[in-house]
Amino acid sequence: MDGIAHKLKPKDEDRTLDQIRADVLADLALGLPGVLAQVYVHVPIDAALGITNTGRELAGHGPIPGEIAREIMADKNSVWRKITCDPVSGAVLDVGRTRYRPPAALDELVRVRDRECLAPDCRRPAQGSDVDHHRDFRRGKNGHTSKANLTCLCRRHHRLKDVAGWNFDLA
Repeated sequence: MDGIAHKLKPKDEDRTLDQIRADVLADLALGLPGVLAQVYVHVPIDAALGITNTGRELAGHGPIPGEIAREIMADKNSVWRKITCDPVSGAVLDVGRTRYRPPAALDELVRVRDRECLAPDCRRPAQGSDVDHHRDFRRGKNGHTSKANLTCLCRRHHRLKDVAGWNFDLA
C-alpha cells in the first residue's frame, strides 16, 4: 500500500501521504476495477463448512466471525489455497502445487529434520543449505511443496542435481 501511495503522489498534490494511503486502502477495500488486494484468511475445514465457528483468523488482525470468513470464501474473486497443517502444532506440512516457496514453518521443519545436506558424504549444515524440491516442482503432479518432497541440499549439490548425467535419488 505504501508503494502505491508513493506512486500516486504527484508534486502538486494537496493531500498528505497519509491521506493518499487512506484513499488507497478504501479503493482496495471497495474492490475498484484494476485494484487488487491480497489478504489471508485462515479457516479450518470444519469452520469453512459451518460445522464450528472456531479458528478463523484474518492475518494481521486476529479472530473474525465465522460468517464473515465464509462470506469472504464465497466471493467469486476469492482465491483458495489448500494448506495442510499438523493438527497438534499447527505447523505447515504441505502447500500443494499452488506455491513454490515453502512457508517459514515448513522450511524450518525440513531443515530440522534433515540436519545437513542430504548428498552422500556432505556434512554442510541444513541451516546454510537450500530447501529443494526432490521431485521437480515444474514437472508433473508429484512436485508438491510438501514435507515429503522437500530436502536440504547445499548450494553445490543443489546445482549439481540438475546437471545432465547426474541423478539424485533418496534411498
